[in-house]
Amino acid sequence: MCKKCSRGFLLMEALFALALLWTAAAVFLPMLMQMELERNNLALEEQAQRLLAIALYEEPLVGETKASIGRTVFRLRAYEEGGRMWKVCVRWNDYAGREKERCGYSKR
Repeated sequence: MCKKCSRGFLLMEALFALALLWTAAAVFLPMLMQMELERNNLALEEQAQRLLAIALYEEPLVGETKASIGRTVFRLRAYEEGGRMWKVCVRWNDYAGREKERCGYSKR
């Protein structure tokens, strides 16, 4: 039997593997958090688009209206552009704190 042969990992090998694992986690965790934030912001954009479609085509909107979905407040505002043309805009703050706006036009 070989006396110098070791069975299993040495403490230094285990610590090195653990350090590699922690380094990989430290690099990839912020990217995963950013991806989750942007995924939530895309969901807010879809909700804003739905509200805009409802305001343009289904429900007559005059002036400014607020709609709350979850913890996000959407502000809808309608403008008369001249004649029978209406412009409706929806504004909201996304999860990164940026103010976003979507607008659409319709005839009434």
